[in-house]
Amino acid sequence: MGYFFSRLTDVKLLVIKTIQYFRDAIPENILLDVILTNEYANYFDVEQAIHELTENRLIAYYEDKGGRRFSLTRMGETARESFADRLPNSVCEKLYQTVRIKIREYENDLAVTAEYERGGDMEYTVKLKLDEGKYEIFSLSIPLFDEKLAQNICREFRRSPQNYYNEFLSIILNEPKS
Repeated sequence: MGYFFSRLTDVKLLVIKTIQYFRDAIPENILLDVILTNEYANYFDVEQAIHELTENRLIAYYEDKGGRRFSLTRMGETARESFADRLPNSVCEKLYQTVRIKIREYENDLAVTAEYERGGDMEYTVKLKLDEGKYEIFSLSIPLFDEKLAQNICREFRRSPQNYYNEFLSIILNEPKS
């Protein structure tokens, strides 16, 4: 089952958990993208949670040329430890995987491949792949009979490879989106 958190307390925990998974201070755009990509909360709730967590000194931020970067304070770390079991393990795992992808993208270390080739008469094979350095972390080949569909799939995968990867994880974790 997919999760959507509407209680602000749960959204705050999502923010804290996401920050925890990033090894340095997490850029605001990545923090938002990780939570919104997984459709765990809406934008306004996430912004409200960030505001309240900052105001209550559970998270801190500094600004640089790239914008705001967030990190946990000691109080935030204590809160994370106290409420660690409130979020389902599958949600934590998907957050962690999405953060890993975002870190790779952020460091320009993630190579995204999305291409299709014509096989026979009106046959196409779409090949989607995510590589980190010499390691392949995701690969999928899809046979199709429609060139337009092949083009669209490639374009969408290039635009947001983490969405495809998260969908795949949802299927593997037996958590269909609602």
